[in-house]
Amino acid sequence: MVNLKLQNAVEDFQRSYLRNGEIADQQVVALLDLFKEELDLAMIYVCENAAEGKQFLYQYCSSGDKQIAMHRGLLIDENDEFDRLKEVVNKENPLVLTNELAIGDFALKSGNLVYAFISVGLLQGIVSFEAKEKSHAWSQEEKESQAVLARILWPLICSDQVKAQSRILNAKVKGSSLAWIYPKVKTVIFSKNLRDYFGLNKYYQLKSAADFCQNFIAYYEQEKVLLAYREAVEKGTAWVACHAFQDPDKFEVSFFVNRRGVKGEAEQVVAILENVQPSSTEQQERTLRLEAYREFQGVFSRDNLFELFIDLEKKQATIFKAPLAWQKGLNQEVDFDQLMRLFAIDQVLPGSQQQFVNSINVDHIKQTLQKKRNTFLTAHVNVDGKNRLLEFEVIQGQAGNYDEPQTAIMVAKDVTDKVSRYDSLTGLLNMHHFLLESRQRQEPQGQLLVMNIDNFKLYNMQHGLEQGDQCLVKIADLLKGLYPNATLGRFSSDNFYVYDPEPGDWKLKLIKLQERLKKEALTSPIWIRAGIYNYDEPISVALACDRAKIACDRAKEFAEQAWCLYAPKMQEQEELKQYLINHLDEAIERHYLQVYYQPVIRTLTGRLCSAEALIRWIDPDKGMLSPGDFIPLFEEKNLSYKVDRYVIQEVTKLLRDRIENGQTVVPVSINFSRADFQMMNPLEELNQAILKNHLRRSLIHVEITESALAKDVEGLKNSIHDFRQAGYQVWMDDFGSGYSSLNYLKNFEFDEIKLDMIFMRNFDEASKTILKACVRMAKALGIHTLAEGVENKEQLDFLREIGCERIQGFYYSRPLPSNDFFKMVAEKSIEAEEWEQSKFYQEVGLVDLAGDQPLGLLFDDGQKFKRIFVNAEFQKEIDRSPEIYERLFQEGNDLKSSFGQKFRELAERARQGESSLADIQQKGQFLRLQVDSIAKGDFGQMLQINAWDITAQF
Repeated sequence: MVNLKLQNAVEDFQRSYLRNGEIADQQVVALLDLFKEELDLAMIYVCENAAEGKQFLYQYCSSGDKQIAMHRGLLIDENDEFDRLKEVVNKENPLVLTNELAIGDFALKSGNLVYAFISVGLLQGIVSFEAKEKSHAWSQEEKESQAVLARILWPLICSDQVKAQSRILNAKVKGSSLAWIYPKVKTVIFSKNLRDYFGLNKYYQLKSAADFCQNFIAYYEQEKVLLAYREAVEKGTAWVACHAFQDPDKFEVSFFVNRRGVKGEAEQVVAILENVQPSSTEQQERTLRLEAYREFQGVFSRDNLFELFIDLEKKQATIFKAPLAWQKGLNQEVDFDQLMRLFAIDQVLPGSQQQFVNSINVDHIKQTLQKKRNTFLTAHVNVDGKNRLLEFEVIQGQAGNYDEPQTAIMVAKDVTDKVSRYDSLTGLLNMHHFLLESRQRQEPQGQLLVMNIDNFKLYNMQHGLEQGDQCLVKIADLLKGLYPNATLGRFSSDNFYVYDPEPGDWKLKLIKLQERLKKEALTSPIWIRAGIYNYDEPISVALACDRAKIACDRAKEFAEQAWCLYAPKMQEQEELKQYLINHLDEAIERHYLQVYYQPVIRTLTGRLCSAEALIRWIDPDKGMLSPGDFIPLFEEKNLSYKVDRYVIQEVTKLLRDRIENGQTVVPVSINFSRADFQMMNPLEELNQAILKNHLRRSLIHVEITESALAKDVEGLKNSIHDFRQAGYQVWMDDFGSGYSSLNYLKNFEFDEIKLDMIFMRNFDEASKTILKACVRMAKALGIHTLAEGVENKEQLDFLREIGCERIQGFYYSRPLPSNDFFKMVAEKSIEAEEWEQSKFYQEVGLVDLAGDQPLGLLFDDGQKFKRIFVNAEFQKEIDRSPEIYERLFQEGNDLKSSFGQKFRELAERARQGESSLADIQQKGQFLRLQVDSIAKGDFGQMLQINAWDITAQF
């Protein structure tokens, strides 16, 4: 049942309603949010039956991602679907929706719990509850609790609906139809008979009364109908007579406000349309025009000044939209060619009249459309007494047999404010006129290029804006010489566009451009990147520009690549990028992002010493997404902080759960990118998670990629210092992948470097030499080492030999989900390193094992010595004198022998901090040992053994 907190909230809500007689929207939403939180729901929807129709509208929704439902109608079929829902809720209320009854992804989603209100046989509305889990099984207690909330909210809506019923039934006369206009949620819906009249499907909606007029009222009477609507909104009611598209379709419209909000604003306006009864022929023609017009609206801008429909077979025109000053003259003719000639005489200025008449006629339009091209021109036109430059375009609508154009749409836009034809700096076309002229010249074999200067912002910063402008002018001059027959444009900054109708050897032209740039007297060398789109289908110039720009951006991803040819896969990749950006928050909320773990192994012991947290995206639609698809993208867009914050929460929660369950834990390293330090405080986020989960800070290591260090050096230096002061180890990831690795070691305080896996991919002698030098250098600086990308035993043995402390790679395991990770550790019998062991081997790890002196490591637990490691030089000594070294390793553990006693004495002296020397004789050979303790713990010590053959001295 409803808890005390909810009962109090309900009582306050009811008192406010009784006191004021109405409730503000935000009060209802606040109550829904409270119920949603307390009952652990995903969403709550309150929907009403739209007056006498069988079409539900969202009246209220709780807050959340799905609050967009408020901007949608909840339309269901007025026959089978509606009757089936009504029949079922009459038998069971509340009802859990099954797949058979479910519609869409909001209030009528499968699995939702729906409480219905039925009065006098009318299904008045529903309150729908959505659980967080799709497979949630609603208990009887939950059903009762939800029913209480539904019964509290419903009187607010029910009272409005009863008023709507009486007002509409009293106002209606025979032959009338209804439309409901909801100004606040920007929705207009239609009754069934009105949809049938206009030839609309049940999902057709508009956003405003202005949209309704523009789509269905004769263009010369649209303003009159809008004035009537505004009068009704202000005064309550209004009436107007008008026509639909053409004169025979005359009807009357009555508007009245059916519901107002708390502040008196209109929330629902009902439009009653009377005497709407066209002939079947007129209805078919209207349907044809509407279909073409709606298709046009879905593609093109709605800020056009002039819009008309052309029936190319009948040569007839239907005007949808025109300035008021034109309407009298335009209303006189429906023959398209005659209409355009009169329009040219009356409105087009003399200098543009002949071109207009030659281009805007049925024959020319049909010829152009047959070539898969739009008719396109600009003309100076009289608009409300002013000389304006209009851009006219004719777009194909429907096509008949053999792809013959049957209908078209003509639109005109006012482009006077874009009248400047050329870029003032370079003399090339500006974007508007480049698109215009390229469209007029478009050929099937044409090519569109986008060119961009590498790091032009840096060039301007180094040499000043004046030198930058001179650079742009020189590039423009070179393009004019290389592309004499092409259309050239500069859109902005250093973005140059070329439409070449006959590209020929385009690669040669680009090579020549780069060569000539080298010879120019520029302040410093520059590099041009180019993206190329070859027309392989009839698309707009604007879309071709977009595709060439995608290719140009792709060329920038590779240092030595000067150009890139567009491929359809690039568009798919761009769409994937947008998908990832749009769905990131959802992926985090629904745990499509999952943390995987890859083991880090101590080379000296083979123990598991830590793990790296790596993110994976398992999308219900896209499947497993590669980190390479989204991590660089989110870093570029400064969104990676959301992912890394999520990783912090998931990792610390996992560690807490395992500790509470008495399970083994090892430290986990978490990656931080440059964006994290810009968009959040990583140390604060980490500290909060550590405190929340009661963890020691040594369980989290911080990894910062080398690329993140390139910017804001001082800021990152301070952040790294703060991390270390707070008790976290800070590691440098991908060491060796960039040009400044050594410099970073000098400028930043790192506890460990992770040698980039590039060294493992090219595991040759050069890589080995570099790895060995890096490990020795790091030890000299007191920095620990870890190698990534280890895939085979050869690599492991080499890294162990040179003293690299830890390894990570597929040799032990690929990244795995947490359960699989610990299962793998158990199956492979990998022992986890304990905290004291970790500190112990951290000390050992700083010893240089790869020197040119014989060196070995023995672990001493106080009773026995265990050989841990010998370097290559020590192994050479063993190979030369196996007997004497056999005595060292065997008799050293025999306390009954004199040598065993002597060696134990040396070990004890070393534990006290002394460096002990001893000579061993075996069959005429003499060996001198130096024994030092390099690490101590409660469980033993690590002895460093240096050995020299001193036989020659005797």
